[in-house]
Amino acid sequence: MVKVFLLYVSLFLATTGHAQSKEEAAVSAQLDKLNKAMVDKNQAALEDIYHTSMWYGHSNGRLDDKQAAIKDVIEGQVDFITLDAMDRKIQVVEKNATIRFIFEAKATNNGQEQTIRIGVLTVWKKEKSGWKLFARQAYKL
Repeated sequence: MVKVFLLYVSLFLATTGHAQSKEEAAVSAQLDKLNKAMVDKNQAALEDIYHTSMWYGHSNGRLDDKQAAIKDVIEGQVDFITLDAMDRKIQVVEKNATIRFIFEAKATNNGQEQTIRIGVLTVWKKEKSGWKLFARQAYKL
C-alpha cells in the first residue's frame, strides 16, 4: 500500500508543471512589453524598459549601449512585424533575473521580408520602478 501511494505521489509530482512565481511572471511580462515595444517602435517604452547601464549584444557580435539600441530599433534597417520569445527559461535570484529563450521574428530588412531565429540570454535587475533589462546577448542557433 505504501509503495502504491509513493508511486501516485511520484506520478503527480512528475506530471504537474512548474508554476511561475510572482517575480518570474513579472519579469516575463517585461520581456513581452519589450517585444511589443520593438514591434511598435515605441521609444518611450524602450527608454523605460532598458536599464541606464544596459549592454545589448547582437548575434553578429555588435554591442550597443542603451541609446544605440534604442536608435537601432527606431531608425534601423530591420522593421519587426512579429516577435516571439519561445521556450523561456526564467531564473530569479533576489533582485536579479535571467531569461533564456528562442527569439523568433518576422521582419523586413531594407524592405525584404525575412525570418529571424536566434537564441537570447537576458539579464534583468529589479528596481523600485520594476524590472529593467540590464544585459542582452543573442547568439546564432
